[in-house]
Amino acid sequence: MLALMPASVWAQDRVKIGFLDVQRVLQESAAGKRARDRFQAEIKKAEADALRDKNEIERLKNDLDKKGPLMKEEERRNMEADLERRFVNYQRSVNDTQQLLQKRDREMTNDILKDLEKVVAEVGKADKFTLILERSQILYSDQGIDITNRVIEVFNSRVK
Repeated sequence: MLALMPASVWAQDRVKIGFLDVQRVLQESAAGKRARDRFQAEIKKAEADALRDKNEIERLKNDLDKKGPLMKEEERRNMEADLERRFVNYQRSVNDTQQLLQKRDREMTNDILKDLEKVVAEVGKADKFTLILERSQILYSDQGIDITNRVIEVFNSRVK
């Protein structure tokens, strides 16, 4: 990657490279913590709804197991069909909720990353960095060029 840098960059007196741990920013920044708390609340609500539906299905299954042999054939078939319909709806609901939660997680993360990109550019310009890389793409680096803490401080002060 460094070999692909324009010659004008190398002609400068000094090349200043920094790196940023984006995952750490997402975990430690105030915006990341707020987003994680909101997301956890959504997960808990979805889990409670799913548990309520699951318990209702189990209750109906237990009723069918206990009362089924004593019921008329048509009544038992209707109860079995109702139980099957509820179970299929439950499975669909769980899958839909998982997809929705994954989408919400991506949306929240992308919103934070948009704001973070502006802060990184600002820190890069202010501190005269030539290049700022994402930590997960670096195999080795001197910890002295890690700007994550600085970015978190600026990010927390700017992003509401």
